[in-house]
Amino acid sequence: MIDVASKLDVELVNVDISNNFEKNIDTIIEDNIALKLTSLAEQVSKMYGDLSKVTIHFPATPLCLKGQNKICVESIENEWADTYEVRVLIEKLLPQINVVFSLEDLAEENIKETIQEEWELELPRSERKRVHIAMFSGGAGSAYVSYYMVQAYGKENCKLFFTNTLWEDEDNLRFMDEVSEYIGLEITEILDGRTPEEVFYDMRYLGNSRLAKCSEELKVRQTLIYLEELRDNEKVEPILYFGIAPHEKHRRDDSHVKRRENNIEENSADMNIRKAAGIRSFYAHFPIEPIETRFPLIETLREDINAKGIIQYEWGIKLPRMYTAAIEAAKLEENVLAQKLVARGINGFSHANCGGRCVRGGFQHYATLYAIWPDQYREQEDMERRFREHFDKNVSILKKNGGSYTLKQYREDMEADGVEKYLFQSDDTIPCVCSFS
Repeated sequence: MIDVASKLDVELVNVDISNNFEKNIDTIIEDNIALKLTSLAEQVSKMYGDLSKVTIHFPATPLCLKGQNKICVESIENEWADTYEVRVLIEKLLPQINVVFSLEDLAEENIKETIQEEWELELPRSERKRVHIAMFSGGAGSAYVSYYMVQAYGKENCKLFFTNTLWEDEDNLRFMDEVSEYIGLEITEILDGRTPEEVFYDMRYLGNSRLAKCSEELKVRQTLIYLEELRDNEKVEPILYFGIAPHEKHRRDDSHVKRRENNIEENSADMNIRKAAGIRSFYAHFPIEPIETRFPLIETLREDINAKGIIQYEWGIKLPRMYTAAIEAAKLEENVLAQKLVARGINGFSHANCGGRCVRGGFQHYATLYAIWPDQYREQEDMERRFREHFDKNVSILKKNGGSYTLKQYREDMEADGVEKYLFQSDDTIPCVCSFS
């Protein structure tokens, strides 16, 4: 606002809305807008003696801008009827004053382009062009959300964003490339350059089922850097899309979600919805300025979406092998454990991140890893052992009875007691944000 006033060589007058005025005005306008307009009327009355010589200009939103942004009060949101309501309220507050809505007839005028290119001023973030970004890293949920996003907003307004941990299963990359080609949108890939193990060494902290520094450094931090670079370099405002779905597959609507002002509350009974609320809270408070987050599978689509079925049978794209790893392992006659998993309806891993080596995985996850891909289990066991020896710390990925419980100990217990005993125990840990990218 200061830049615009300077450009136009006019005085910028601030309206104080900290006072509560006791005027009882009949209006259907939202309370916060009515308060601003009432405050404006009070100040104008004090500044000018003859109100008949005063004209207030309101820049109502031209047709070319409607629907692009969350529009602030200065550019009157929603329907054209709002313009009429503002005029009526101002006439009630200041009967003698002239009211003009300056931009109603400029439907074809590219106002934002003029301000940015001709005036050479930077738009406030609330008025910038929106770019829709799918957090995409090989999961079926994020793949379907990416497709939904592109159908809704067009390829020219969307991006697929992938933060590579360098632990990804190679078949994830095949899947992502095929989904990218199907959607018609290239993948923007960003990587820190370190593996999760290297992050653990740098942080001197072994990721575990409660805290994953690898996710913070390789996923979240890289995402924030990318988003701020978009804001600074491309002068756009990002909106993030996550592939989180309701936890219980039988639910057919979102009537169970408790909302206040259309936000998912933290105390919702559903674990994944609580996770979505946590992600939303993070991106609302942690970046330099808040970033909007959306969860279409929870908030927009009104029935459970069988994303895996749609991807396989409608798109003709084979799912990442991590989703079907148990089926493949069960084909080997000697792998009785994999056969029992498939018999119980467990075809593979619950998510497709980090090649099965996710440190936020609990007991059931690692029992599944041992049953399906024992070599990957040994890799993780060796990684844990190297860290313990290097730092001479009694730490571990899993915890038992409040203390350290190494993957070596867990493997030996499974081998002694029978892996099946541990294979179908539910985990109470919440997967890291990588699971929903």
